[in-house]
Amino acid sequence: MTTDTFSPADRAALPWFKGAMLGALAFVLTLFCLELTKVSLHISPLWLPTALMTMIVFRYPPRALPVLLGSCTLAIIAANALFVGHALIVLAFPLINLIQALLGGALLRRLLDKHAPLDSLAGWSKMVLATGIFMPLLGALLACQALSFTGEASFHFFLTWAISETIGMLALGPVCLLWQPDELRKSLSTHALPETLLTLIATLALSYCALRYLPWSFTFVMVVLFYSAVRLPRLSAFLVFLATLVMMSLLLALNQLLRYADAQSIVNSAPWLPFLLAIIPSHMMTLVMHSFREEKKHISQSEARFRHAMEYSVIGMALVAPEGRWLQVNQSLCRLLGYSKEELMGMTFQALTHPDDLATDEARLSALLAGEIETYSHEKRYLRKDGQTVWVLLAVSLVRDVDGRPLYFISQIEDISDLKQTEAVNRHLMQRITLANEAGGIGVWDWSLKTGKMSWDKRMFQIYGLTEAGQATYLTWVNCLLPADRQMAIDAFDAGIRKPCDVDVVFRIITDQGIRFIHSQSTLVFDDSGKVERMLGINQDITAMRQLTEALYQEKERMHITLDAIGEAVISTDEEMRVTFMNPVAEIMSGWTQEEAAGKLLSELLRITHGSDGPPMENMLLCELPHSKAELEQELVLHNRAGVRFDVHYSIMPLKTQEGGYIGSVMVIQDVSESREMMRRLSYGASHDMLTRLPNRSSFEQRLKQLLHAASQQQREHILIFIDLDRFKAVNDSAGHAAGDALLREISVQMKQHLRGGDFLARLGGDEFGVLLPDCALAEAQEIAERLVNAVNHYPFLWEGQLHRIGASAGIALLNKDNAQASEVMAQADLACYNAKHNGRGQLSVYEAKLRDTLKPVLSQRENDRILAPRDRL
Repeated sequence: MTTDTFSPADRAALPWFKGAMLGALAFVLTLFCLELTKVSLHISPLWLPTALMTMIVFRYPPRALPVLLGSCTLAIIAANALFVGHALIVLAFPLINLIQALLGGALLRRLLDKHAPLDSLAGWSKMVLATGIFMPLLGALLACQALSFTGEASFHFFLTWAISETIGMLALGPVCLLWQPDELRKSLSTHALPETLLTLIATLALSYCALRYLPWSFTFVMVVLFYSAVRLPRLSAFLVFLATLVMMSLLLALNQLLRYADAQSIVNSAPWLPFLLAIIPSHMMTLVMHSFREEKKHISQSEARFRHAMEYSVIGMALVAPEGRWLQVNQSLCRLLGYSKEELMGMTFQALTHPDDLATDEARLSALLAGEIETYSHEKRYLRKDGQTVWVLLAVSLVRDVDGRPLYFISQIEDISDLKQTEAVNRHLMQRITLANEAGGIGVWDWSLKTGKMSWDKRMFQIYGLTEAGQATYLTWVNCLLPADRQMAIDAFDAGIRKPCDVDVVFRIITDQGIRFIHSQSTLVFDDSGKVERMLGINQDITAMRQLTEALYQEKERMHITLDAIGEAVISTDEEMRVTFMNPVAEIMSGWTQEEAAGKLLSELLRITHGSDGPPMENMLLCELPHSKAELEQELVLHNRAGVRFDVHYSIMPLKTQEGGYIGSVMVIQDVSESREMMRRLSYGASHDMLTRLPNRSSFEQRLKQLLHAASQQQREHILIFIDLDRFKAVNDSAGHAAGDALLREISVQMKQHLRGGDFLARLGGDEFGVLLPDCALAEAQEIAERLVNAVNHYPFLWEGQLHRIGASAGIALLNKDNAQASEVMAQADLACYNAKHNGRGQLSVYEAKLRDTLKPVLSQRENDRILAPRDRL
């Protein structure tokens, strides 16, 4: 469990919880050790609290030590006070233990790896020297110094203190150092835990019997502990050692050890020394066995990795006997040679080697077997099962036994057939590049920056106008430069070397043929250490291209000036009809700047409709590249980006290469808004009466012809109404011509309000009006004519405060397939209208054939009146 699972308040309380737990452990260990004073009346001959605090200093961060060490120190003081009572040593000895722990833990931090403190016998030795010998001796000196004030210090006290601290560190120190998750998993695993428990029980039982009943019992205990060292993981073994030592201490405290007859025996006089003799070899054996197991595990892992790498390697790998027989092969080699494993195992490499490569291969193997070389690699050819030849890169090393006798070869075989083919392609490519350089007039140069030597190919000498017999140097190149460009070119190459970076520069040189433009490109080549070794580059004479470019630029400038000056919009596109150029007029008319329009489809920029409010122009000239010049004369309107409208006429022409290929188009748009407006006005004036804004007689006759044609061809019926105003001459004479004009305008408005949507009303001249009713029955026409007559009869015309009233008479003529002559129907309507006037004015009359005979005398007089009084009709 980590502290991440606790809340902030829990994490703040965690050190105090640990301090309490460790303090309780220190209290128990102190009481246990003080109990052992029954053996020595001055000081405990086994002391564990110092070892505990030393490991706390080693394992925990400095910020947690005040709480943890303070808890342990207070626990030790409390245990001493409980056992000894009130005395100086109750405070002095715990403080000495604290000093030992701080110094010992600091030494261990410097000497041991925190994550693997006892990974070898060397780490254990450092622990023993630092905290098992040096610090116990220092603590013993400090304790003797503290007792010197009471006069109780003695050599026996010094020795007992040092040995008890040493034994405590050896017993508890390794357990604390190894108390880590990895070691706990090993010791508590399902297969290790039962063995550990059985070994612990057996060790304690056998050690108890030996200590109680056998002479030289410590030797037997050492043998029993060796078994734990050999069989158990490190942490489990050290836990067994600690438990055994605790049991031995209890037996000693209870005076249960076997006493020897010789009173001067070391076992009787110093019973703790055999403890050291029993535990130290066990520790050493444990660490030796751990190193052995780790080494064995590493060897097994290495063998497994080698087998795995060999079996699943993407290149062929094999073990080969000294005589050439295949011992082991992987799948990649089988696929490479086309044989199965069983087939290869029964063959030798000599049988598969190409005859031309066999001698070289055997010579290298002989040198390897003789010890002249340790490994070799070379390219060779093998013969596949299907008879094809495969190129491989072979790397061979020899494995020998401890006596130096050859065991087998390790061969790595990589397929390089594709590489060989690539090399052949590259050779051909280099030949073509060389030929292309010569044909393109490209010179190649190489400049060693270490030696300063420069080498040119023959084309370089030709470009600079020098003889090939001469030696090219850096100064040769500098002296050929045009003075105006010399410093610029030198700085460009110096900057490329300093940065470092590629150089791409154009400069001029002086030759016998005059000044030439040179385009130079170069790159840097680095050595294995990453330092610039040399510069490799090319020179190309671009004088002709430069002159052509300059001429094209001038021509382009002239073209742009011309396009900017003309009044038409000019737009250029590529072959996909995407805009590449727009002159200022095109920018104004389209509402797009050239930068915004560049790359956009022409159809996205130009919105052209038939008329101002008509449908969009469906013209593929805006979407597809035309193959010839195209012009559009319709009444087209261009709507620009801001909504402004232009009446336009445009033409589009393709752009072609010399070979006839299409590379784009040029579109010219003319603004014809003014001319088209003028034409519209002229057309309107020719077809409309300017006083009433109604269609004039010409428009009326044209519309009449259309209806007569429809009547004769499609058998449809239409109506013609001829309307003549009554008493108009009286208004004109009494109120003036201005009043007559105003009256005509107002009457025209009134009559239009009583017509259908498709009906046609025109002023035929003077006070005469004509109405065309398409697809209308006679009865409906009579109703419409009656409404028109009533509207005029009842219209109050007010002029300068005086009310005038007029009337209207209407004549109706039927248009059908049997009556489809324009002059005839006009005469019929006129006759019907006259009949209405003759019958009393303000009426309507439908034409009938009998009217001609009835009104013949009257018509003659009417024609005479029209000739004598034409002014009435104006």
